[in-house]
Amino acid sequence: MKNNLFPPLPRKPRFLKALAHSVMPSVITHWLGARAIAIAPEQIAIREGLRAGVAVSTVMLVAWHINMPLMAWSAFAAFWTSLADPGGLLRPRIKALTSFGLAGAVITGTISALAGYSTVAACVGLGFCALLCGMARAWGAAATQVSVLAAIVGVVAVCYPQTPMGALILAGLFSLGVVWAMLICLLAWPADPSAPQKQACAALFREQASMAFRLLSLPHLQAASLPTQQRELSTWRRDIRRRIEQVRSSVEKLSGDALIRPTRAALLPAIEAADRIFVTLIAFEHAAFSAPLPPETARVVRITAAALRRIARDIPQGRPVPDSLSLYIRAFTRLGAHSNALSARAAAWNAAALTDLQTAWLDKAPARSGTTSSAPTTPLLPLSPIFVRHAARLSVAVLAAFGMTLAFHLPYAYWAMMAVVVVTQPGRSTTLSRTIERVAGSVAGGILAAIAGTLCPKWMVLLLIFPLSATTIALRSVNYTLCVTFMTQLFVLVTDLLGSDTGWLLGFARAENNIIGSLVGMAACLLLWPEKSTASLPTLVSRAFLANLRYAALVTSGDGNREETEQARREAGTTSNQAEILCQQTSLEGLRRSENLKICTEILFHLRQQAGIASTSWLERSTDHVSAPTAQTYQAALRQFSDQLSAPSSTGAHLRDMLLFLRQAH
Repeated sequence: MKNNLFPPLPRKPRFLKALAHSVMPSVITHWLGARAIAIAPEQIAIREGLRAGVAVSTVMLVAWHINMPLMAWSAFAAFWTSLADPGGLLRPRIKALTSFGLAGAVITGTISALAGYSTVAACVGLGFCALLCGMARAWGAAATQVSVLAAIVGVVAVCYPQTPMGALILAGLFSLGVVWAMLICLLAWPADPSAPQKQACAALFREQASMAFRLLSLPHLQAASLPTQQRELSTWRRDIRRRIEQVRSSVEKLSGDALIRPTRAALLPAIEAADRIFVTLIAFEHAAFSAPLPPETARVVRITAAALRRIARDIPQGRPVPDSLSLYIRAFTRLGAHSNALSARAAAWNAAALTDLQTAWLDKAPARSGTTSSAPTTPLLPLSPIFVRHAARLSVAVLAAFGMTLAFHLPYAYWAMMAVVVVTQPGRSTTLSRTIERVAGSVAGGILAAIAGTLCPKWMVLLLIFPLSATTIALRSVNYTLCVTFMTQLFVLVTDLLGSDTGWLLGFARAENNIIGSLVGMAACLLLWPEKSTASLPTLVSRAFLANLRYAALVTSGDGNREETEQARREAGTTSNQAEILCQQTSLEGLRRSENLKICTEILFHLRQQAGIASTSWLERSTDHVSAPTAQTYQAALRQFSDQLSAPSSTGAHLRDMLLFLRQAH
């Protein structure tokens, strides 16, 4: 029975699974996540990378064979087309790729012709192109991807000044690369349109299984410092709560097409089951931080981890196996019938969650009655001021970078303007993180490309085009820094292959231009029409405090039904996540010694403890055992602090009152 409950991992895992799971284990991803570095190894897109590798390398082979440097434009077009491919169903993919191809051809011909006419005309055309591409973000994620790439086409085309006939030829070369890449992307190596959602859902269950296994060897941290306790207690909960909400949102946006509907109907109940099991993991973690887990609790944790790991293996295959859950349901049911302890109630809770998941998979019914069967559409709404400001900011920043490259006679000026286009985002915090990642990836990729371009002969450089383009596309959803590292090597070596400059010159020029462009984009975001300040850290901490109080009040009073309590728990976790992320960003900005930051950090730590207590109380609650004084305490505190926060007074005083209440409660 034990061997069946805990099935071993395959002895010879596939290379891709080993690459995604073994090379980047959960410990590393959580360490990076705690430092605001997002990485998703499960999203490695091998088939998409192979398509891009074939599309780009074949065009480069032809350009090198016929000695036509200008044909590098076709290779760039093929690569950008591969980036523009949104994945998913065939019709949206064709629409996105066709839109990019048409927009890119028009931009190529127009901007290059204007650049050949005069510098002033080139500036006017480039600024107008950047303005339109910036506004296109208002039409959704797919339009954002196409518009960013179209803006990149414009900033590169301005560095290829042509006569009207030459501009027409350049547009034709661009269209040639787009058409060739579209044929490869749409016809070669067909992929599951819902593969990213399946991989993300499987990763969610793997992370929960890792959290459960971690509880078995969790060190005693009662005597540790507050920062250590805060980091250990919040990192896993924050990451799993973020994953649950992101995967839920991604799956709910799936189309109602016949190919996608079964996947959507299978993944939504799986996410709901993961969310419910998360309650027991939080309760177990709260118990493990106080003392080692007793043997019966440890057994429930092991069975929970085994069940989560089994579901994680079944989901990517696209064929859920309801019968595989029966063994775990029976084990949980047996353990939940013996006593009234936390382990027994947690086992009964997990058995109910897995039973509902098994029923949903057997019925193959949609998990929610409120979901629609049609694909989500983006309404054509008036442009938001956010997008107008972003478009104007992007236009000015691109022109500023263009002017700097002309004034200082920088070679390969389009690399600096490309960095401006990619780095400049509507939000300041997003721009800052993108700037750091872009600079780091460009420097690393430039050094590697310089070494390869100097040491490798031309034929070997040509052979490197395929793996570099394939790796860049395969890693685009994994981590932006890794993607930029390989992208930098690709662009440098393509330029080196068809040009006359050496690898060292190109590598350092790429790194230098990317640093300049990234700094220009960051400066534009900070100085030009800066966004209105979002909620401050004390405000987010106050929201998290009230949300956690509502959750604790509902649990201890027993007034709310399961749906209301679930909603309160999700809101408590989400608001705590938002406050902790801003707390991290504030700390990275050099404000570690701020008194408010210290108070907010301790409040968030106590809120995580409060969530553990509330989850434990929810599991152990019964109709004849309700802690009425505790419920009254939470309800009174909720009313008191709600009234205080609605009144215009000192937020710092509110934070100190909140911290005092949490210290007394714990």
